[in-house]
Amino acid sequence: MVLDLWVLVPVVVLGWPLLTRGGYPFARDLVLTPRLPLRPEAVGLGTASPRAAPLDAVVGVLSLGLDGGVLGRVAVLGGLALAGWGAHRLARPLGTPARLLVGAFAVWNPFVVERLGLGQWALLLGYASLWWVALAAVRAREDGRLLPRTAPWLALGALTPTGAVLVGGVALVTGLGTTRHGRRRDLGLVGLVAAAQLPWLLPSLLSSAATTSDPAGVAAFAARAELPGPAVVSLVGLGGVWDRLSVPGSRAGLLGALTVLVVLAGLVAGRRRGLPGRRLRACGVVGLVLATLTSVPLGQHLVAAGTDTVPGLGLLRDAQKWLAPFVLVAVLGVGALVDGLARLVARRATPLSSTVLVVALALPFVLLPDGAVVVHRVLTPSRFPADVEQVARAVDGTDALLVSAPWRLYRAYPWATAYPTYDPASRLYDVRVVTSDALVLGDRTLRGEDPLAAAVGRALAPVTSGSVAVLRGLGVRWVLVTRTDPDGPGLLAALRADPSVRVVVEGPDVVLLELTGRRAAAPQVAPAALATVVVADLAVLLLLLGVGLSRPPRARR
Repeated sequence: MVLDLWVLVPVVVLGWPLLTRGGYPFARDLVLTPRLPLRPEAVGLGTASPRAAPLDAVVGVLSLGLDGGVLGRVAVLGGLALAGWGAHRLARPLGTPARLLVGAFAVWNPFVVERLGLGQWALLLGYASLWWVALAAVRAREDGRLLPRTAPWLALGALTPTGAVLVGGVALVTGLGTTRHGRRRDLGLVGLVAAAQLPWLLPSLLSSAATTSDPAGVAAFAARAELPGPAVVSLVGLGGVWDRLSVPGSRAGLLGALTVLVVLAGLVAGRRRGLPGRRLRACGVVGLVLATLTSVPLGQHLVAAGTDTVPGLGLLRDAQKWLAPFVLVAVLGVGALVDGLARLVARRATPLSSTVLVVALALPFVLLPDGAVVVHRVLTPSRFPADVEQVARAVDGTDALLVSAPWRLYRAYPWATAYPTYDPASRLYDVRVVTSDALVLGDRTLRGEDPLAAAVGRALAPVTSGSVAVLRGLGVRWVLVTRTDPDGPGLLAALRADPSVRVVVEGPDVVLLELTGRRAAAPQVAPAALATVVVADLAVLLLLLGVGLSRPPRARR
């Protein structure tokens, strides 16, 4: 109980804005709305890449009965707490001071802070699941219940493609061959891991999005050095994210270097203590290699060549996210280091036991004292403007396309944080929304995978006398212009110059335009494809939850 309560301390400190302010988390990639519409795009079908499948579908279903603001708070805070609770349980062979350290360090470390700084809460649910999957393999050696213990965490990890691959990979490496009569259970584990990949694999095969990615994204999203030296040094220190805005200032100084040294000492101590085991250490090594791969010229060249030709290889381009298994190894290793220090002090009967306890409690916060600064800027909730609801009343339930403009995926909103934030239109309106999926990073633009978005982008850049006709030919009925965008007034004036354009909603923040006249039918998702994906998602969910709730048969008398 004390260990579980201690984990809540870093969770509460990081998530303080969510606990003290009303509204909806809205910054960077963290975009939560009152209710996410349940449309084919939510399960990954359409012309856009299914990066959020099946996460959007799950959020959409849950938001039918739970406000998105509440749901977001539960997901973010609950994910952090799950990581800490799983971590101190996996560190059970260690003493209490070390377990206190491990529980807090699993929550308060550069990897978690930098990913929250990007707003990537769903990835952290996958990270939290890794602790419990590794714990399931350990406990299965005692009671043989590998599959029931693993299945729920496979389900949680499968909310995103990256989480599905990470959790599934660690489950296989740590779980195969760990129980008596293992062949049957091993086949079952392989089947569960394969099933957990279907919610993102099927939409990838059935959607009309391009299956390859812009090779320029490999360099743009490679791990970045936060300290002098190559990026691998920062990665060993559990940081190295590509985005500078997500990095606490202390990472570039003495504390960042100290974190690297502590982790290295912990890796040595953990190996001597056998914590974590060899299999989880192997996962950590693979994770570190994948995270480092695109930061060296040869690896960057090979991955870049592959992303332009091999479907799905674009998953590798945001390299630092693959560090997650290494974070587990490092956190447990630092716990073993502190445990060794505690045992040494106890053997020598010195009056330093209280000092060891203080070190265990304080170390994560000392190494990263400004972690909350980055996180709070992203987790501070906002409230959507009133004209958003006016737009919803006009467009919800219509069968044509809505284009969200000006043509960029991330923009700053004066009513929210100063960060450029993901366009919320597809999460606000129950209509087919088309947004740009090209990413602008500094002076470079990475092409997207959505062919429909590319066609719309060509029609809008720039707006000419024939742009409205082109948009109608693509099936567009609505154009939503963000008035507060620097390009908003000019785009609005250019579109209004066409006599067939009618203003439906004119608010201080957004203007909704209707393109009247004859237009082409909007592209539709094939009913068979939609039925296939929905049935498969439900089947996977029922399978994983059913296995997770199963109980071993009673022994015969």
